[in-house]
Amino acid sequence: MNSASQASPLLKSRKEVPALTGLRGIGAIWVVAFHMDRIGEIFPFRYGYLGVDIFFILSGYILAYRYSAELRHFSIAGYGNFLWARIARIYPLHLVMLCVLGVLVLTLPGFASRYPMAEARFSPSCFAASAMLVQNWAHWLPTCWNGPSWSLSAEWFAYLAFPVFLAFTQPWRSGRIPFLLAIAAVLAFGGVLALAGVSSIGVTGTLGMVRMASEFGAGCLLFRAQANGFSLRPNIRDCLVALLLGVGLLVPGAMILVLPSCILMVLAAAQGGGLLAPILGSRPIHFLGEISYSIYLVHWIVLQFSTWLLGYGPPSELAIRDVGLVVVILVLSYVSYHVIEQPGRAWARRIGQRRAAIART
Repeated sequence: MNSASQASPLLKSRKEVPALTGLRGIGAIWVVAFHMDRIGEIFPFRYGYLGVDIFFILSGYILAYRYSAELRHFSIAGYGNFLWARIARIYPLHLVMLCVLGVLVLTLPGFASRYPMAEARFSPSCFAASAMLVQNWAHWLPTCWNGPSWSLSAEWFAYLAFPVFLAFTQPWRSGRIPFLLAIAAVLAFGGVLALAGVSSIGVTGTLGMVRMASEFGAGCLLFRAQANGFSLRPNIRDCLVALLLGVGLLVPGAMILVLPSCILMVLAAAQGGGLLAPILGSRPIHFLGEISYSIYLVHWIVLQFSTWLLGYGPPSELAIRDVGLVVVILVLSYVSYHVIEQPGRAWARRIGQRRAAIART
């Protein structure tokens, strides 16, 4: 373990660190596998909800890198630019997928009625809440409509509160202290679960907000630790990842140890070296990371449509179907990335640039 009083050289941007993007791809595929009929029953895919925890930590890290200096001195203009950039990133694809699901619910007989609490899950008020990404905050069913978007709702709250996250995570001048605080933040989330009598990390709703805040904050702290010179030797870091991940998944009651492992995964992806970073930065994994947001929002709709269309069958048939559905999800995600996600982001950015230009005149 090593920390320096002086900041390390400027970290590379996300585009220059393929392993960071690749880690997001691993998280997305883990979530997809978790939601599948047969694959989701296999170890370790039955713990695929942990992909969301990787997303939260990684988002905190990336946004702290990108905006900590820019928003160090709060201004309405800077905050507005930050929020608009996040809208450009998440909203175009989210709204398109929500509308696609709306069409399926309205046009396919029996599609919605198969679900428990169907009237609450697919109600107009839940649709409006999902469109505004507030469905996980209170009152509504958190996993209504496009179920995985509950985490977007939680992250949207983090974006709105981002200056507060920065205020508590970025003033540290030590490298070691913010790293230890990042570990403490995710372990504290485990304490909250224990007090609530909940054994699974995969919570939504109010506890999901606690989950997001602890992990997003841990990501912000991890960036500060690395920017201040904190590092771990690659071989020690990779061994700790394997040890904590293995103990967390295999030992009853030790699941919370997976979260410090996720923090170390992000550190490995950012710092490079060792065995893990080259794997995460490889071309196939990087490709998954590039389309990971599309994978995350597309896959649930594909899986639900497949179940409505084909129903259930023998286990062997479901296993073969799952493999085929993975291919379909990857193809549709690749298409949506290029046809919806990228053009939507570019369009939203152009609007933001025009608004900024008008404001300056």
